[in-house]
Order: sequence, then C-alpha cells, then structure tokens
Amino acid sequence: MSPTTCHGPDGVELSREAAWVLHAAVLDHVERLVAAGRSPDRAVTILDRIESCEPLDAADRDLVRDALSTYDAPDRDREPVASIRAALSTPRADRR
Repeated sequence: MSPTTCHGPDGVELSREAAWVLHAAVLDHVERLVAAGRSPDRAVTILDRIESCEPLDAADRDLVRDALSTYDAPDRDREPVASIRAALSTPRADRR
C-alpha cells in the first residue's frame, strides 16, 4: 500500500505547486516577523501544521491569508496564490 500524499493542510485542497507556494508565503511571513523583532511562534506553529497536513483553524487561516496578502510572490506564483486564497475561502466539509 502506498503512502498518502500530503499537499498542504487537511481540509484545504491544494496542488503540489500551490502547497509549495503556501509554504513559501508562510515562511516569508516568519522571516519578516523575526526581522521586525516580533515573535514568530504562532506562524511557526502554522508552518508545522501545513508541513504535517494538520487542519487549520479559523485563526490559522486568518494568519495564512495575511501572509499571502503581504507575500511578494514572483510572477510564477501569482496564480497559485489566488488558488490558495480560494481554497481557504471554501468552507470545510466537516463544518455545519
């Protein structure tokens, strides 16, 4: 039996490319927090969740949206950024 492939956090459908862009945006956010002398702990926790395919709660999603909105994405990453934003806006199937 082959292992399940993870492309980002649970509950957010992403392509492999989009998952890498999400990772890059949140990592960039962490680096900017450190450069500004602010604690990156929350963002690092979210980065760990993304890497381990754990679900993101509402506050996590807000931070990720903020990271995406301030990420100076290269041209090749602009479309994946848009698709990630759309995926984050889609309600999770297990919510009611």
